[in-house]
Amino acid sequence: MKQKSIWKTSMMIIGIIGVIAGAYYGYYSLKTGGKMEKSDGGPAATETVAQFKDDGQVNGYNSVGDFIDHFHKEYNNSLGWGGIDSVDWPEQKEIAEEILDVIAEVETDHPALQQDLEQIQGYAQAVESGSKEKQTLLKLHRYFHDLDVEFNGYRETRDYYDVTEYKRKN
Repeated sequence: MKQKSIWKTSMMIIGIIGVIAGAYYGYYSLKTGGKMEKSDGGPAATETVAQFKDDGQVNGYNSVGDFIDHFHKEYNNSLGWGGIDSVDWPEQKEIAEEILDVIAEVETDHPALQQDLEQIQGYAQAVESGSKEKQTLLKLHRYFHDLDVEFNGYRETRDYYDVTEYKRKN
């Protein structure tokens, strides 16, 4: 009798685990359109929308998508979760300098993406030249965030600022 009770309890636990795992998979499948993790290219990035001059690596970035992803994370880490309230301006100046170095090596014939890169370049130049406007940093962060969504297929958030001109083809 005791063995039958243990068997029933075990089966119930396995069933509950199965339901939880199914719910988890279903939730993330709906949330990400069937992709369980961030795409490393997304539909637009697989096209040759933008590349580095000479098709090479720039400052350790293998692609324009890598560059966008890196600076999205960089701004999440340095400005997110209240970081905007205690900005390390020398660090932000270094970040802006690296952005400018890399952007100088990007080639694109896509007018909307070119416009976004020019906006990023302008904001980065302001920070590099000593501007300490938090709004400029917020705009840089939002451009990299939305480009990561549009260019790389980033889907780990519901936030979207709609600041970029570049949009993925559906």
